[in-house]
Amino acid sequence: MELSEQLKNYRKRESLTQRQLATKLNVSDKTISSWETERTYPDISLLIEISSILNLSLDDLLKGDSNTVEKIDKDLKLKKVYKWWLIGIVLIFIVIGGSVAFLISYQYENEMVDRFNPLLSKKVGYTALPTEKTAVESDYAVIHEGNKRKKALGMPFKHMVVTDDAWGNSEFLTFQGGLPPIDKPFAMVEHRGIYVSRINFVDWDSIPKAIRNNMYKDYAKYRGMYENWQDSEKKLPKEIRNKEKTFMMRVGSY
Repeated sequence: MELSEQLKNYRKRESLTQRQLATKLNVSDKTISSWETERTYPDISLLIEISSILNLSLDDLLKGDSNTVEKIDKDLKLKKVYKWWLIGIVLIFIVIGGSVAFLISYQYENEMVDRFNPLLSKKVGYTALPTEKTAVESDYAVIHEGNKRKKALGMPFKHMVVTDDAWGNSEFLTFQGGLPPIDKPFAMVEHRGIYVSRINFVDWDSIPKAIRNNMYKDYAKYRGMYENWQDSEKKLPKEIRNKEKTFMMRVGSY
């Protein structure tokens, strides 16, 4: 016997109207009518509740209605599939959201993160470098060759002020370079965040004029800026410290 007929017969056996059964199931009486005329059928959770209200087992309620059982089984399988798809989509969004939050939080903090960070664009900036003529003790790095120690410039260049555009947008970057030629004491720096992919030594006239307007030609005027920036950061409240990883370079008013 079809589920629709079973439902109608057992409902009448319990002296329940469609509205009374609907009230007990917290559905509309139109829903009960729809079940009893085979337009729709209840899901498994409602079937269990119906069998309890009508005082019969689920097997008795579904006995002989193989088509409905098959439909319910198919629906259950689809719901499981949809459930796992939904879980998968939610997890993907969580991973993407977490990745974006991580990349935003750690940009300009770690070279490896910046190297592969799609949220950062590749830039080309310019910086003045210390030379043997202009360098002081603090500009040199100590390197080891076997048992010997010696001082060298550009191994690495630490905290160079690299200016990227005509607006003076700049950042402190550290990179390897070695001793620059006497006639080329400046560097063109390709970078993504603080990750420097390559540099090229250039002369002053090779730097675009709009960028030169926000640069010092004399490297000595840059010396100590990083230390001053660090000191100024320490004076700021912790909640706003280091939020801005770049700064505006204004020659003569930095």
